[in-house]
Amino acid sequence: MRLTVVIDRRVELFAAKLVCSMLGAIVCLLLQNTSSVAYEDPIVRLDTSRGPIFIRVFLSATPITSNNFLDLVQRGFYPGKIFHRIENWCIQGGDPNGNGSGNFIDPATGGPRFIPLEINRNLRHTSAGMVAMARQAKNINSASCQFYILKCPMPQLDGQYAIFGKVVGGMPAVLSMRRGDFIQSATILERQQPMPAQTQQAPQGPTVPYEPTTEVPTSGF
Repeated sequence: MRLTVVIDRRVELFAAKLVCSMLGAIVCLLLQNTSSVAYEDPIVRLDTSRGPIFIRVFLSATPITSNNFLDLVQRGFYPGKIFHRIENWCIQGGDPNGNGSGNFIDPATGGPRFIPLEINRNLRHTSAGMVAMARQAKNINSASCQFYILKCPMPQLDGQYAIFGKVVGGMPAVLSMRRGDFIQSATILERQQPMPAQTQQAPQGPTVPYEPTTEVPTSGF
């Protein structure tokens, strides 16, 4: 009789441990899935006069810089902004003045909004398509709204400029960009929404061509 009671007790303990283990595994799985959804990097589509560019924004890796960029996209700040700087290693745009001297003026304060330099050591200027914030001043904390996209590796810039994204579609548009080409629209894609084929035509731009200024200040690179 006592042997039966002991065996039954052991079976109950084993069953209890098994249930706890299964519940723990389920909770961990749910937390992992919730985390992956919460920190899933959004994709921003830039329709340009050279075609669409798709940028994965590293929100979980660079939250300050990424949220600044996403906020500007949501505000409708970027449409109409030109790519004022075209070099063999990058394209640069997002300046409201069109010459490298402008910043985003926050309507809440009436003054320019700057963000501190945010460096993630896992993000480097090692490949074409990396997207980072530009600035027109030597102050490393003066990035505002301008950004650049690499055409080739530039490791010498590591630690000096905040990388916050990477082009995941549309590099032909980046490589064919010319000074004065512009952003027609900027949207944050839904996570489940597939990226359209790169051959899709971008919307038509304004009929009056933009005449770029003859003088573009250096961005300090």
